[in-house]
Amino acid sequence: MTNKNYLLHVDNEKYVLRLPGVMTSNLISRHYEMNNSILMSQAEFNVETIYFNADNGIKITKFLDGGINFNHKNIHQYEYLSLIAKELYKLHHSDIQFNNAFNVFETFQQYFDLLKDKNRFFCFNKNIPLIYEFFIKISKNNSFYNIKCPCHNDLVPENILLKNNKLFFIDWEYSGMNAPLFDVAAFFLESRIPEEKQKYFLAHYDRCLDFEKSRIEILFHQFTQDVLWFLWTLIKEENNETFENYASIRINRAYELMKDLVKNGFI
Repeated sequence: MTNKNYLLHVDNEKYVLRLPGVMTSNLISRHYEMNNSILMSQAEFNVETIYFNADNGIKITKFLDGGINFNHKNIHQYEYLSLIAKELYKLHHSDIQFNNAFNVFETFQQYFDLLKDKNRFFCFNKNIPLIYEFFIKISKNNSFYNIKCPCHNDLVPENILLKNNKLFFIDWEYSGMNAPLFDVAAFFLESRIPEEKQKYFLAHYDRCLDFEKSRIEILFHQFTQDVLWFLWTLIKEENNETFENYASIRINRAYELMKDLVKNGFI
């Protein structure tokens, strides 16, 4: 949704050329992305990075020929959930250190400053004032950020590839040091993982994690993610990109997540 990708054929080899989309230089630090992408390639969490221009965001990576591309349907298979859980745990417990942190609340403020017409946000629907007030209130809660590790922060199924039983996480645009369950929460949200399979995933991610105890933190992160990507969509649409009802889906789900958090005694 952020960029345009093209498959290149050069000397019997295949590569992916990434051309940045509208406003991406304002939404993303390409210098951090370049550093993190190369680190992840060296650690074999990412596909091979062939070329990266941090000034314009143009990137070339090795194409994973014969690999499995995930989507909302095939990623639900138990064998894949187990593999992803173990690889994500390995990433989160590696000794890799990114030079930047991803803070959802700071990123929200950065994006909010980019939105020219603030009424597009505040007048989007009748629930926005409550959502915004709740978002600001929970921004003062740091209890979920005591432990930070290298995180991808945008684990949509399309950013996960599999070849020969080896997983790769691609597109490290939003990567940075963050709370590990932020990644887990994003994966559950973006891949639409049902609760039964969330429990299965967490058992393979870290057997010491209790699902019920982790659930509030997961909901917390999912709420903040939906609010952030809702705002991201408004900025993109303000710059003549169209996403149909994507913004509505995000903010309506954020409202339901907020109600779930309140019902469970959070704040």
